Amino acid sequence: MEEIQIPPYFICPISLEMMKDPVTISTGITYDRENIEKWIFSAKNNTCPVTKQSLITGIELTPNVTLRRFIQSWCTINASHGIERFPTPKPPVSKPQIIKLLKEAKLPKMQMKSLKTLRSIASENDANKRCMESAGAMEFLASIINNNNSNEVFEEEEEGFMSTKDEALSILYQLKLSEQGLKSLIMSGNGEFIESLTCVMKHGSYKSRAYTVMLMKDMFEVSTPTLLLSLKQEFFTQVVQVLRDEISQKAMKASLQVLVHACPFGRNRVKAAEAGTIRVLVDLLLDSSEKRVCELMLILLDQLCQSAEGRAELLNHPGGLAIVSKKILRVSKVGSERAIKILHSISKFSSTPSVVQEMLSLGVVAKLCLVLQVDCGSKSKERAREILKFHAKAWKMMKDPVTISTGITYDRENIEKWIFSAKNNTCPATKQSLTCIELTPNVTLRRFIQSWCTINASHGIERFPTPKPPISKPQIIKLLKEAKSPKLQMNSLKTLRSIAFENDANKRCMESAGAMEFLASIINNNNWNEVFEEEDGFMSTKNEALSILYQLKLSENGLRSLIMSGNGEFIESLTLVMQHGSYESRAYAVMLMKDMFEVSTPTLLLSLKQEFFTQVVQVLRDEISQKATKASLQVLVHACPYGRNRVKAVEAGAIRILVDLLLDSFEKRTCELMLILLDQLCQSAEGRAELLNHPGGLAIVSKKTLRVSKVGSERAIKILHSISKFSSTPSVVQEMLSLGVVAKLCLVLQVDCGSKAKERAREILKFHAKEWRNSPCIPNNFLS
Repeated sequence: MEEIQIPPYFICPISLEMMKDPVTISTGITYDRENIEKWIFSAKNNTCPVTKQSLITGIELTPNVTLRRFIQSWCTINASHGIERFPTPKPPVSKPQIIKLLKEAKLPKMQMKSLKTLRSIASENDANKRCMESAGAMEFLASIINNNNSNEVFEEEEEGFMSTKDEALSILYQLKLSEQGLKSLIMSGNGEFIESLTCVMKHGSYKSRAYTVMLMKDMFEVSTPTLLLSLKQEFFTQVVQVLRDEISQKAMKASLQVLVHACPFGRNRVKAAEAGTIRVLVDLLLDSSEKRVCELMLILLDQLCQSAEGRAELLNHPGGLAIVSKKILRVSKVGSERAIKILHSISKFSSTPSVVQEMLSLGVVAKLCLVLQVDCGSKSKERAREILKFHAKAWKMMKDPVTISTGITYDRENIEKWIFSAKNNTCPATKQSLTCIELTPNVTLRRFIQSWCTINASHGIERFPTPKPPISKPQIIKLLKEAKSPKLQMNSLKTLRSIAFENDANKRCMESAGAMEFLASIINNNNWNEVFEEEDGFMSTKNEALSILYQLKLSENGLRSLIMSGNGEFIESLTLVMQHGSYESRAYAVMLMKDMFEVSTPTLLLSLKQEFFTQVVQVLRDEISQKATKASLQVLVHACPYGRNRVKAVEAGAIRILVDLLLDSFEKRTCELMLILLDQLCQSAEGRAELLNHPGGLAIVSKKTLRVSKVGSERAIKILHSISKFSSTPSVVQEMLSLGVVAKLCLVLQVDCGSKAKERAREILKFHAKEWRNSPCIPNNFLS
């Protein structure tokens, strides 16, 4: 079928589609109404799209009825080709119609109905909005809003005067007034309209407050400095309140834009700061991720921080500096520029020693260094450089800059602490995961820093020496080879120990070079009869190997590999060290086991032998050191969630040792560990029997309740609960009464020590209520 060609004069020059409602503008060119309205009203163009002539004679759109009829007739003729005839368009609203509606709206009974009609007309198209503006709708709607009989207005029902004010505000905002209209609105009544809007924000509904602030945003875009400088304190208070209430995303953006327009002026900044703007902005920034909203907040914060009051408020907020630093390089180029500008203002005018230290601890320095390395605008880089100069003495300069896998440079000492000591696997600045932990020396930057120090020597800045190069894997491998020679072994081990002591990077290098396996092989040598008779022979090397292996602070994978080596052989070797070794080697053995058990599997823990428990308990009994005691307790705590191990620990004498140690121990964490272990052991019949056989068992558990910590109290009460529930003979019940256990349980019910502890205490008292009923320890109100 032959394709139908639309006559060219039926086509709109803007959309290149057939016109449905052709209208002619003052230049004589005809367009489709919808397209030319968008061009003139929405896009705010004042020229003819075809001729580019200015529309000086006005923006009247004259319907081209003749052309419309031609088009409709053509559509009818070509209906057989699938071309539909479009209906005759509804005639546009006229100025007389609007004037008539406005007259009706002045009658109280007709007002609401007329306003709703006006709103529906305004929502149809932009031409209607301009027609309403020229017919005087703006002045009428403003007069409704200017009615300041607030006490009456805001107390009436939904369909009363407040509802008309809401409606008037809604229409006035939807009108999207022309620049002239907005200026006329601003100047009406010598600023009376702004006061009326302030009143609406103070007393109005959420809906009316939102429309108010959005209308003000449009007004302030064309306002003069004179009006903005005349804004009162109450105005800022109410705009900030709208911001605080987070009525809607649109209202929030509008509030921010209103304040941004108002705060280039000093007096207004102070008023905004006094209204609590800073606190609200910081709180909102903490949860906000929408780009434009964050930009507006940072722009406003920057304006406010140009006043002393604004800077003081930001510094007083606990999250002020932190959130500004966090948003650098995370929002946009504009956001980063403003955030850096805020920090620059703080550094230049409000940098007390505590502020400088806070900026350092919050990672502001690292973020500024990152700014210098990425593309974020020359002005931002310049300000970042200035901030770093301001506090060069207070902030430590990099002495050994190294670059990590994310491309960011840090001082070696700091990044090693971050990765190895704090066990972080992300980049501090970018928060990206570290694919590898290789630290590449940034020689170029180090030379720049040294050169800068030399240039600024007259200012008291010393040039630091070139740092010693870090140990390499080949060097470690060479030392390990030498250590296999009996004559060189001790010297090589001492060298390895000094290398491990230097820094965490050396420890990881030693682990990857195979030091762990070599040291474990020395410890696994089980020639005990010969070993422990020599003073400076093989046992000395075993001590050294244990010391180094513990100090290496092996990675989780390294510890697991050590546990699995030789099908549990290494645990047996450590048991032998605890049995035959010196105090020093026994301490290192139990501390190393503590690290291993933290990453161990239940399979290994369930395979532990009786001799292992005997030796760990012996280390506990000998009280070699505080560290060794804590490590022994932690080893047993890891091993004793399993029933078989509890019995083995009890048979090794753990209960008696724990009670004896608890009698003289006052260190919080040690007491907690002992009570946790006692609780685990008392979940077995053997453990409860051992505790009851000790003359001080029940007494010390009762004594430690409410004297150690919340954790300690919970565990002590849990022990008493196990005794009461499963081992409560008449003599035990009587002993608990005579030892003051009952009085302590009553005290637990009266103090704040956790709901679980109170519940268990109540259950114990219930178990033996008949036996303890006549005791003077129990208050009468508890008996019920």
